[in-house]
Formats: sequence, structure tokens, C-alpha cells
Amino acid sequence: MNNALLDLNELGALLGRSPETIKKDMKRNRLAVPPRLHIPGTRLLRWRQIDVDHWLASHVESRQGALE
Repeated sequence: MNNALLDLNELGALLGRSPETIKKDMKRNRLAVPPRLHIPGTRLLRWRQIDVDHWLASHVESRQGALE
């Protein structure tokens, strides 16, 4: 299991999006951003690598229908 934490810049690099776009999407379209980790007592923006991996996997489109 991967317990690594990603910051905003690392998430942006992974998704190929700017940190500013990710921040905007967190407010206007929460489904466009992986679920974030809330660390009590802080305002840090962090994501668990495993949650990001699951979120990405859940958005893979099936090519099965396109082949038929």
C-alpha cells in the first residue's frame, strides 16, 4: 500500500494540470479533483497517493463499447 502524501504541485504534475486550476475545481467542480486528505488543525492541501490512484482508476473509460 502506498501511503505517500502529495501536495498541490505534485498532484498538478501527476494530473497535467496547474495548481491554480486544481484549486478552482475544488470550489466549482469537486468531482474533477481526487478526494483530499483533511489534516485536523491545518489548512494544508494534501492527497494520499492511494486515493488519487483509485480516483484515476474509477475514471478509465472502457473501450469495449467502441470496439463493437
